[in-house]
Amino acid sequence: MKRILFSLFILPLLIFISSPSGLAQEFLQFKVVKIGDPVPEFELKDTDGNLVKRSDFKGSILMVVFWSANCPFSVRYDPRINKIVKDYKNKGVVVLGIDSNQNESLEEINKAREERNVQYSISLDPGNLIANQYGAITTPHVFIIDKSGLLVYEGSVDDQGWSDQNPISNHYARAALDATLTDEPINTPVTKPFGCTIKREI
Repeated sequence: MKRILFSLFILPLLIFISSPSGLAQEFLQFKVVKIGDPVPEFELKDTDGNLVKRSDFKGSILMVVFWSANCPFSVRYDPRINKIVKDYKNKGVVVLGIDSNQNESLEEINKAREERNVQYSISLDPGNLIANQYGAITTPHVFIIDKSGLLVYEGSVDDQGWSDQNPISNHYARAALDATLTDEPINTPVTKPFGCTIKREI
């Protein structure tokens, strides 16, 4: 089937999702991962060619971040996610990046990882199958899975929004991790993602 890459014409690469409509409806029909449900097994290869499976992280809290080599929002959030890696490494939290953009080559991804000093592994999602299962819309888009394999959070890292000059009032991903670590309910388990649209093949 011919490749169709989603893009915007007025604001290239960028889209803010306020509700699943328009282009989002095209792929959200494939979403099977929902809050409170078990996350299905997946098998991907990382940028070094190693097999990565969901079951590899059994007993750990897994924070999945949909990532991009070219998206300026991924560039902005890399240091913040690196800090999460550092702060939660000894608490049983693992961060896994997934690149589902069908227009980004392995060479581009590895170059971006090195230049941006990304401190977590990046796995490749050919055909954006995992992005479709999760209903991932943007980069970054975060999904947190608890030790028992249930999805407990999905959305943005924080509430800064479009401009990096905006103050941050809510650190959503950190709050979700902290609540999950202490078996407390997450106050806001779903937030709106923002960033660059994932460039899909359908």
